[in-house]
Amino acid sequence: MQTEGIGAQVYNDFEQLRAVQPEWDEFVESAGCEIFLSYDWCRIWWQYYGDGRELSVYVFRDDGRIVGIMPLFFENMRFGPIVVRTVKIVGTDFILSQFSLAVKQEYIEPVLQALSASMSQKKWDIFYLGPVAGAYKDCDRVIDAITRHFPDANCKEAGRQFEQTYFDVNGDWDGYLSGLSKKERQKIRKNYKAIAESPMPLEISLAQKDDVADYFNEFVAMHGSRWNKSGKSGHFGDWPDAEKFHKQLAETNLGLGRLRLLKFRIGDKCLGYKYYYKFGDRYYLFLDARQAGDDDGISWGRIMFCEVIKRAVDEKVRLLDSMRGRYEHKLHLGGKLFTMRALYIVPKNASSAVKMLLMRVFAYVINICYYKIWYCRIAPACSAVSRPLWKVWIRTNAFS
Repeated sequence: MQTEGIGAQVYNDFEQLRAVQPEWDEFVESAGCEIFLSYDWCRIWWQYYGDGRELSVYVFRDDGRIVGIMPLFFENMRFGPIVVRTVKIVGTDFILSQFSLAVKQEYIEPVLQALSASMSQKKWDIFYLGPVAGAYKDCDRVIDAITRHFPDANCKEAGRQFEQTYFDVNGDWDGYLSGLSKKERQKIRKNYKAIAESPMPLEISLAQKDDVADYFNEFVAMHGSRWNKSGKSGHFGDWPDAEKFHKQLAETNLGLGRLRLLKFRIGDKCLGYKYYYKFGDRYYLFLDARQAGDDDGISWGRIMFCEVIKRAVDEKVRLLDSMRGRYEHKLHLGGKLFTMRALYIVPKNASSAVKMLLMRVFAYVINICYYKIWYCRIAPACSAVSRPLWKVWIRTNAFS
């Protein structure tokens, strides 16, 4: 497909794209996009969560150079005799992620025009473009371009929005501290003083090739143990195949120099882990695990985060993406909230409009009845949370 000089190649298998991997990753990183749109992240996600779905990776080029990548998948959602054909970005369900559009800013218009022309040859009812990262600055420009170049579809912004926390790294450790409240600076300095006066030093080690499997298994066990004490499953219990998915991600990205799995200990005692990734000039803070409580008045959660900040300074990291959610302790440590956004693109025909309404109603009901009432309230109270989240809830939640 060719539109105003922009060529769109469509791939239906990641093996077809393996030769493009270096160019793909270089482009995504240079465009300031998230690690979730890197080749191996998408490929591994598809390996675990692509069953029954149709892959269509659009690679847009101008004069041979990649100017945009849109890894999409098509899926049929069945409601009795009615089939709703949805389109999403690869990696935007089954895990918590967000993305910036992998399109060079000056090519947003022609790329979306080429995408529209290519997608017009396929049947679909709902194109869910989200969740868009809070730091992405061109969302309004994307909406304008979609309005112009998808003339036979309506583009509506999702009403339900999530918050996302980012941390600016102000060049050095002192710069970071200066951006905190006086009270928070005092707490941090008091904690480090207590560590310095401890008879045993704090040791921090980074997972390497020969011990990454052990580190990861210990991290998962500690993470789950802490959540189990409150009657919950934790991330690896909540999300289907999450442990296997993240373990393969960790091992693959270790070889690419992106994994950061830190182990904190004093003597033989493991205090906890920090699990995150580096991609471009950003860290992506996924999960942590630590022993319950504080020892000798030391807040290990605060210390573990500060050590990540120090490493960010050393690695010239500009921004820490702390994922979605509002957490007061993150705000006290300098986090800033941004709003994530999402778009629904629906063809202008009665059939798709009715299917969109059906999808929204179904997603709303299952979110309230299953997730909010059963999974979050009743099940933990009676210690019944032992199974992963329903796949149907995960697949429809974007439309609730």
